[in-house]
Amino acid sequence: MMTDFSESYAMQLLRGIMRYSQEHDPWVVSRMPLSMRDNGRLEEVARFAADWRADAVIGQFRVTDRLELFSRQGIIPIAQDYVQPFPGVVNIRGDYVRSGEMAADFFIGKGIRNFAFYGVKGMVWSDERCRAFQERVLSQLGDAFFSAFELTDPSDAWWYDTSETLSWLEQLPKPVAIFACDDNRAYQVVEAVHQSRREDMHIPEDILVMGVDNDEPLCTLCTPQLTSVNQDTESAGYRTAALLDELLQLPPEKRPEHYRDITVPATYITPRRSTEAFIHRNPHVSRIMYYVNANLGNPIRVDDLVKQVPMSRRMLETLFLRETGISLYQYVIHARVNRMKELIHSGRSPVQAADDLGTEYKIIARNFKLLTGMTPAEYAKEQRR
Repeated sequence: MMTDFSESYAMQLLRGIMRYSQEHDPWVVSRMPLSMRDNGRLEEVARFAADWRADAVIGQFRVTDRLELFSRQGIIPIAQDYVQPFPGVVNIRGDYVRSGEMAADFFIGKGIRNFAFYGVKGMVWSDERCRAFQERVLSQLGDAFFSAFELTDPSDAWWYDTSETLSWLEQLPKPVAIFACDDNRAYQVVEAVHQSRREDMHIPEDILVMGVDNDEPLCTLCTPQLTSVNQDTESAGYRTAALLDELLQLPPEKRPEHYRDITVPATYITPRRSTEAFIHRNPHVSRIMYYVNANLGNPIRVDDLVKQVPMSRRMLETLFLRETGISLYQYVIHARVNRMKELIHSGRSPVQAADDLGTEYKIIARNFKLLTGMTPAEYAKEQRR
């Protein structure tokens, strides 16, 4: 494997490959640094792979890389990360459209009306996420504001023009929800915001930020900690290994000319402080939404909600129903069910998730089925599958 092993994405991919290997005939994996690919040294990598008698190479390749250097020697090349998919080889690609739609739905649920995307121009995984995010927003909120800022030089994830990014951020109407093409770029947005001295540039009060990959060391290093879309990269690594094993059973001359790609599914969103805000044109509704979601692990009574705003119970119930279309009670149920989904995705059993939410399993299971069409146990089984 020739990839950036400092990223959790690559490590999760490798974990899935090795899990398949351990369940079958164990494989030997050589980890090669990306520097081996640089400065026109792909020929050197191909020679090394041939001398090592490698069966396949999985790597982050550039557009100009000649992958036939491997194919000519009977070595199967698999593209892990790329500007555009490579023809004639296995490409490991994310469900870019789904991650964009998930981000849009998440932000829309927080009452946001202003949206922005921060990405890298010309990269398929950035372009498709941007398009899906924008289309979902505008299909749901036709009059919403949308802006995209795309870096033109993706060669270095650690360097970028802070001044241009900051100028773009300052011009966006606030509050605004920003979806970045990955966690590295989301981290750049947060860094740029910290350099601003404007009063309307605070995260998450004015700017909500979300990335993709849920690279936990990076997301938790960020201040505030970064919300991110999870991808089931380990399962994609497992399926990549299974496909590779299938191909290796065939002699080189009988292998197909066109391989099927491996899709990394977008699964769920891990919310952190960078999106911990609820925006609504009515500040009392925003306050209620924030209180509910901050206290899902505790009993929530309508009287508790009334104490958060300067109005009577009847006035609050009327206001909330008029502004959101659902009652206070229904909103609490929706919030609990959504949080239960997150907990199940994170590995908690349905019973453990109910316990974390401080509610009886039978009660939340009934509400869960009403809203999703399946029980928490059925939902957990479907996610595992």
